[in-house]
This record gives sequence, structure tokens and C-alpha cells, in this order.
Amino acid sequence: MERQPMPIALVSHCLLNQNAKVSDGAICPGVVSPVIDLLRRRNHRMVQMPCPEFTFAGPDRWWQSKEQYDTPTYREHCRELARAVVDELAADPSAADTEVVVIGIDGSPSSGVDLITSAPDWRGEPGRSDAWTVVPGRGVWIEELEAEIRSRGLRPPCLIGVGMDLPGATPDSLRRDLESGLAG
Repeated sequence: MERQPMPIALVSHCLLNQNAKVSDGAICPGVVSPVIDLLRRRNHRMVQMPCPEFTFAGPDRWWQSKEQYDTPTYREHCRELARAVVDELAADPSAADTEVVVIGIDGSPSSGVDLITSAPDWRGEPGRSDAWTVVPGRGVWIEELEAEIRSRGLRPPCLIGVGMDLPGATPDSLRRDLESGLAG
């Protein structure tokens, strides 16, 4: 009897490593256990994606809007990371025949799937947390990852955003976001 391939979850870096979040951005120590536990219960094979903001600007960066990250240099950085992620996915013979989900971070200017932070007038470090708005859209990293997947002719993955970078986020609200995305 042939075994069904395990579904693959390409997981945003910070869900498995909260230490990569921008200052004060972590909502729990270490991993976001309710999200990771749900993926394990559903037998997803997890692939931790790199954090483009961390690898671009390091641990001492400040939060930014999509407009600040949407530069040619940052997009090229995200394309390089996307090539590596898609290389890993394409090298897996089971990936063509199994469900692949990308779990992004809604509210993130880079990893947002459905929602991003926008502040077209920011110039430098923001001074107030009310200086940005949350708007519909994809983050720069998710846009580049999607483009790389399309350019390789791979089947588009299911994209799920968990609202870690939205006001009021909790580990349990992230689990509910993921459950809803996996059900849809």
C-alpha cells in the first residue's frame, strides 16, 4: 500500500522563532505552539522559511510599512530567498502531488497574505504606533515568493495569513486563523 505524501507547510520564520520578531513584536516565548501543534496534528511537514526582514536588516531593526520595504534592493533580497525556498520545494518529488500551504503573517509589510501595514508618509523610524493603517494587500516577501512559484510552473500553494502583526493577536487567535484557512 502506497503512503499518501504529507502535506507541506511553508511556515513563516517567526512562527517557529519568535526571537526573530522586531522589538516587542513577539507574542509568546520561542515558538507559537498553538499554530505548530495544529500543523503537527494535521500531519503537515513543516519547512521554516527565512525571515526576509531579519536577514535584510538584522535583529535591531524597527518596524516599517510596506512602502518602506518596497524598494528594488529589498525585492531582490526577497527574490533570492524565494529562489532558495522554491529550490527546496521543487527538489521534493512529493511536492507536485501533495497539498502545499504557505503560512504568512497578516499585518506584516513583508509576510502579509491578506493584510499589510501601510504608511506612505513614514520617513525613518516611526514615532507613534497609530501612524500606520492596516490595509488589504500582499507583503513584499509573499509577492516575490508567489512570483517565483509561478515562474517555475509549480502548482500555486494555498496562502493562509495568521494575524500575528494585527492588534489584539494572541497565540489562540493565530490558531483560529490557521484553522479557518485550512478549512477554506
